[in-house]
Amino acid sequence: MTVITAASGKLGQTLASAFKAKGLAGSVKLAARAPEKLAAQQAQGFTIVAADYDDPASLQAAFAGEDVAVIISSVGPNEVRIAQHHNAIQAAKAAGIQRIVYTGATNPADASLFDWAKAHVATEAELKASGIAYTILRDNSYFANNDALFANAKESGVLPFTGIEAKVAYVSHEDVADAIVAAVTGTGHANRIYELSGHEAYSAIELAAILSTVTGKKITALDVPVSAFEAQFRSYGLPEFVVTGVGSFYAALGAGEYAQTSTDVETLTGHASTTAQAYLARFA
Repeated sequence: MTVITAASGKLGQTLASAFKAKGLAGSVKLAARAPEKLAAQQAQGFTIVAADYDDPASLQAAFAGEDVAVIISSVGPNEVRIAQHHNAIQAAKAAGIQRIVYTGATNPADASLFDWAKAHVATEAELKASGIAYTILRDNSYFANNDALFANAKESGVLPFTGIEAKVAYVSHEDVADAIVAAVTGTGHANRIYELSGHEAYSAIELAAILSTVTGKKITALDVPVSAFEAQFRSYGLPEFVVTGVGSFYAALGAGEYAQTSTDVETLTGHASTTAQAYLARFA
């Protein structure tokens, strides 16, 4: 049986849908800090349990008796994430988990402009030293990260981005979920690292052109500094670690750190990764 942590978030719920589509709901346990958010999934046949990254005992109880743990990266500053991921890995080890599938991020390097990459660096290192078989899935930027920008562009005719010529090999939540299901249920994935990036990469200029085509409205990409995004995030009242963390992510995207394409989605799932044309057509 498989257990998925942080299962009430967008990726967790998309992943549940992917398991359900394969007829596997009955063999999956969904763990979340707020399990009441998973009432719909419980009705679909999933086992729902409470588990908190800050509560190792709850994690060990959730992992007990299971074979594979899917650890979805937590949310918070680096020191919080690193500690929480450590709790999950140690709890999995204590519970006898046979393999951990970890959802990390593209370019986990201390030199990355993306500040939160440091948490993935530390977690990958701990996984490799844990003695448990692991499968690391490095997710590129999700198309959905830009949904608010796409929606605003439909109204304003402007798609703001940092580094509008830099390309990003975007991936969809559905592609990542399908890849996780394949990594969990398939064979030969122990101690492997997969890059879950699209097989094509797009600049903001290209995204604006595609959005123009699918909406029938002229949309132009506008290069804006990271500071402009950070100022807007602060105006929303977001915590400072979110302001600077997400700002650093835009900086990394604009510097081309997420431009490398991959066919690992196809390798794992058997289907092509989602193109920007397909994603934006659905969005529009």
